[in-house]
Amino acid sequence: MVTVSTASPTAPTVFPLAQCGGSGDMVTLGCIATGFTPPAITFNWKDKTGTALTDFIEYPPVQSNSKYIGVSQLQVKSKDWEKGSFQCSVKHSSTSKEVTVDIVKPAPPLPVYPSLYVMTPSNEEIKDNQTASFACLAKDFSPKDHTITWLKNDNPINEGVTSFCQDVNKYKDKTLYSATSFLKVNDTEWTDVNAKYTCQFKHSTGMQTKTVQYSGGVSTCDVRFTFKFIEPTPENIFLEDQIPIECVVTADQLGFNKIMWITEDGTKTIYEDTGDHLKKSKYISALLKITAEEWKSGASFKCVVEHNEVLGTEEKIYKRENGEENKRPSVFLLAPSDETSSNTVTLTCYVKDFYPKDLLVVWLVDDEKVTKDKYKYNTTSAIETGRTYYSLYSQLTISMDDWNQDGVVYSCVVYHESIPKSTKMLVRTLDKNSNKPNLVNLSLNVPGCKA
Repeated sequence: MVTVSTASPTAPTVFPLAQCGGSGDMVTLGCIATGFTPPAITFNWKDKTGTALTDFIEYPPVQSNSKYIGVSQLQVKSKDWEKGSFQCSVKHSSTSKEVTVDIVKPAPPLPVYPSLYVMTPSNEEIKDNQTASFACLAKDFSPKDHTITWLKNDNPINEGVTSFCQDVNKYKDKTLYSATSFLKVNDTEWTDVNAKYTCQFKHSTGMQTKTVQYSGGVSTCDVRFTFKFIEPTPENIFLEDQIPIECVVTADQLGFNKIMWITEDGTKTIYEDTGDHLKKSKYISALLKITAEEWKSGASFKCVVEHNEVLGTEEKIYKRENGEENKRPSVFLLAPSDETSSNTVTLTCYVKDFYPKDLLVVWLVDDEKVTKDKYKYNTTSAIETGRTYYSLYSQLTISMDDWNQDGVVYSCVVYHESIPKSTKMLVRTLDKNSNKPNLVNLSLNVPGCKA
């Protein structure tokens, strides 16, 4: 069959194709020509030396709309494919084109910015050996090419420097490197207060520097810090306008410069103390006051300190654990048994199945808050009672004479953040005449209350 057309020829667009993945001794390469007319087209292959190859297949052109598509495939040995590229040439009445089929090499891994640390000389070395040794550690960087230079007052140091080969760490699909450089000088060179020593790390990610200077004290590694958070009491949470959280920091050396509370992302300083009194103490604290909404949302805050003998800062994050949905408590006020030979009776307020853990119980006698100078009362700590719910009980001990008074009303008031703002609290009341003893099996594994 002969096709006669008066249309002008259209040149093909040519694409190389390489096999994705696969294994074995042979690899299939492809060459595709699209959008051409008339359909007559010829494919040829050669290797990177220009030698013609014959072990290929040429498929008949396929018409798509008014244009044609042609495909050719070549099989080569895997070892030849790994050595270099292959060329596919296309001849058409309108043009001749050639494309190269190359191994698709993975993109080089992105550079990884290192963490840089400088360790300063210990007092023991200075005292015993009259020398001062520094270590500069560049940790987890990539690629591995780098240089580490020591400077004294911005001038390069050429003596007393020893560098070690990189440690290699494999992390799934990437390789990270670490390197260490040591510097040793005389003790008098280090203790010169005008001398500054700098570790300079040059890498494809840029240049990092860490500078240290003698301050007449101990080195960073000799100072130990302990952070402790004093959390708010239930009274703080439910009866006060602002909720206090105290950060207490202890160091085994004098020399604090600053203590502050900041937001976790570091964008806002909420509290800061830089007084001279900090330098004379190993024990400092800072009080943070937050709103009830911040407390309920579980917002995070960071306690940060600066110390004379430490480069940078020491810090710890405080975050209220509040990971579940709120659960409103059930409250039961239990009257004492009628059969008692004691001179006192005990009322029990049983609060069960609530979340989160923070809850306040207040006792009232005729709407007056109970105080410990007149009554004895005790509230257990909240314990987990199945899933993530908590339960507790509180006991009020009163004299038999008080209990027998007519018209005196005793109330158990419960505060919890699950209770709506319009309600604020749950109240259960009883008096001797209107209530009978409630027989409830308290199957709580908690220590008994001491009246």
